[in-house]
Amino acid sequence: GLKPLFLSIFLMFVFRSFASHIVGGEIFYKYLGTSNGNVNYNVKVYLYIDCLNGNQSAIDGDAQSYIVAFKYDATYRAYTMMNSYFLSKVRKGPERVTDFSYKCIKSKPNACVDKYTFSIDISLPINKDGYVISYERCCRNNGISNIVNPSSTGATYWTKIPGAKDYPVNSSPVFKSRPPNFLCLNSPFLFDHSATDADGDSLVYELCTPYHGDGTTQPMGGTPSVTNPIDYKLITWQKSVYNVNNQIDGVPTLTINRVNGKIYLVPSRIGLFVIGIRVLEFRKGKYIGETRRDYQFNVDNCVFDVLSSFSVPYYNCTGNTVIFKNQSLGANEFKWDFGVENDKMDTSLLKDPQFTYKQPGIYTVKLIARVTICSDTAEFEINVKKNFVTKLPRDSVVCDTFNRLLVADVANKNYLWNTGETSRAIKVTRAGVYSIAVSDLPCIARDTIEFFKDLDKIDIKSDSVICKDSFVQFYFTPKKGYKKYWWSDGTTNASILVTKLDKYWVEVLDKYGCTSRDTVDFVLYPPPNIRLHDTLFCRNTSVFLDGVNYNVKTISETNYWWNNGQRSPNITVNLPGLYTVKVRNKYCTIYDSAQLDYIVTGLELGNDTFYCGPVHRFLRPKQHYSKYLWQDNSINSTHLAQTPGMKKVTITTTEGCIESDSLFLTQFPMQDAGLGNDTVICLSAKLLLEAAPNMSNYFWNTGATSRSIQVKDGGKYMVTVMNENNCIVSDTIEIKESGDALPSALYMPNAFTPNDDGNNDLFPGRQYKDPGTDYLLRIYNKWGEVIFESQQPDIQWNGVYKGELSPPDVYLFYVKYMGCDEAPHWVRGTFNLLR
Repeated sequence: GLKPLFLSIFLMFVFRSFASHIVGGEIFYKYLGTSNGNVNYNVKVYLYIDCLNGNQSAIDGDAQSYIVAFKYDATYRAYTMMNSYFLSKVRKGPERVTDFSYKCIKSKPNACVDKYTFSIDISLPINKDGYVISYERCCRNNGISNIVNPSSTGATYWTKIPGAKDYPVNSSPVFKSRPPNFLCLNSPFLFDHSATDADGDSLVYELCTPYHGDGTTQPMGGTPSVTNPIDYKLITWQKSVYNVNNQIDGVPTLTINRVNGKIYLVPSRIGLFVIGIRVLEFRKGKYIGETRRDYQFNVDNCVFDVLSSFSVPYYNCTGNTVIFKNQSLGANEFKWDFGVENDKMDTSLLKDPQFTYKQPGIYTVKLIARVTICSDTAEFEINVKKNFVTKLPRDSVVCDTFNRLLVADVANKNYLWNTGETSRAIKVTRAGVYSIAVSDLPCIARDTIEFFKDLDKIDIKSDSVICKDSFVQFYFTPKKGYKKYWWSDGTTNASILVTKLDKYWVEVLDKYGCTSRDTVDFVLYPPPNIRLHDTLFCRNTSVFLDGVNYNVKTISETNYWWNNGQRSPNITVNLPGLYTVKVRNKYCTIYDSAQLDYIVTGLELGNDTFYCGPVHRFLRPKQHYSKYLWQDNSINSTHLAQTPGMKKVTITTTEGCIESDSLFLTQFPMQDAGLGNDTVICLSAKLLLEAAPNMSNYFWNTGATSRSIQVKDGGKYMVTVMNENNCIVSDTIEIKESGDALPSALYMPNAFTPNDDGNNDLFPGRQYKDPGTDYLLRIYNKWGEVIFESQQPDIQWNGVYKGELSPPDVYLFYVKYMGCDEAPHWVRGTFNLLR
């Protein structure tokens, strides 16, 4: 009867109402008492609908939906659908959600949310194992950003009624406030999401994943568990970004206070986001039920007159300065309250203040941001934990075997040793570094202890061979510095008298209290006997070094190691240096060395050199020798070099050493500096003096360092030059000034023929020979128009004016110039242009 009837009615309305419109919802119940073996409840469903974009037929279809009651057995594995309740006559609304969390908002987003309430009294048989009440509907808005396929994703809201055997009377927790219809991008959102409980049960708040709802079939019962008493399908998060702990983009992201239910978020992305929150109900420490709410947050841009906002780490430690970062907009006055009760000094008017909390606790920090027209308040809870330090014992040295218990001196914290152990105390049996991090986040204390293994062991090395030809008793002393010594013969001194060849052991106690033992066996053996001597020798000769073991008792078992790598008893060398040999017989090793050096002749002719011009040099060795032989076969102690080339001498010393030395003499030819002969110039002339080309350096007596200089005064001028061979030569020229050096009268021709035949093509020709003085030439046509002008004698008229050939005619000229006598001159006249 009941189940088939339910299915047919449910499906009839669901298919007709399948469309996006659900913003969120919740379901809860109130205990009304018992009657006739039944328990009575009032069940309410709050359904939040998108009144801006929601499909109206889907909204109307919500009234044709059902609440379904399931009965579970004691194992919560089997269930029975007890009843379904048609909601067409119990819906109330819509009630427009106009709540928002921003006080000084100037322009808010275009969002619309309506709240519908379904309230129905139900009566169920008293059941010791309880019930699950469920409501399922489709569908959510298509534009939701944080879930997969939102337009095909519905919603399921359910609550568990505990069994009568343990909790015969219970009402579910009820959320006190409804969420706002929009959130503002990058603006802090603090919302009291706490609930009330009619039975006074303890409440704990958590983020949770909302449930999916098909809405096209009977609500899906499943295989429930104690902690999840209904097996409806959860929504699917966009896995690459979102999960139950990161349901919405935010900096910081969404958090909820498990104790008071306050949620905090600074949304950082525009969009639609489904959020899931639940309140867990505990009685005498045992979980008995919960109420869930999921809700769609609409995040968009807002415009504020003023917005109060700040950031600070949620967790802090006492004694550490907390830095508050003001992120308010539009404000010019600020007032901070750091939340310390009975402390009038916990306020600040600074924009970005700092504060140090002296006691641990949860503090509500408030920031009032104000402008003339409005003020806004932001709140944020910070958790200040008691700071602490931890101290391990001092570093210490340990013996080979030890067992030490390390205990953190701070109790009831989280512990992490570098061994990976997480207990407060660990056992240590090996030397090394041990560190601990004691944490009560964000407060962390660290310390380190190092156990150094006692490396101060008595070590007599190997058995002690006495490398002598006969035994003589002696005192043997091992390493000093130990507290106690115990020898095998019963003595306790640091040294022992060795009276015979035998085996001895000693045990010592060091400064760390550790003991060690070692043994030594004394044997007698004859050492090698070798003979090396320091030697002076001539260059280009060799020296024989004899490293033979002359101890006839062990000569046959001797090995040799020279520092030049040879292994023979003797070697021949021809270079100076220190030669060392290691000679070892069966047990004994000795070292010997010989320093070999050349006999110093002191022969030195000097460095190669060059001459600029004739070669003339006396060559003399600085010391006296027995014989001399020069490259020209002369045998004198000195030699006069007058030609270029290689000069060589071979000498013989009194010890018979023969050495040679040489030098090379180079001859470069002398070169003229190139100034030429003395000359006479006009009084007004300027003369360019040029030295010889291709020199590496030039220096004039005027201070100039260029190849050429220009002079306008008479006098002596000298240049010194250096060529690429570093040869230096100087030259001098004398310049005299005279007004008669050139004629001062200027001859001007009376005609010219500009026909490009190379003869008389320019006017006035090269008449003026002194280009260093003032000069001006103007040529006029017969109408008095200037058709050519020049200020340099080298620039002359070619008979062209404005790009055209001037016709044959009589032309006038005017020339002004400075004569050789340094007096100004003027000439006027006429000339003929002939073609």
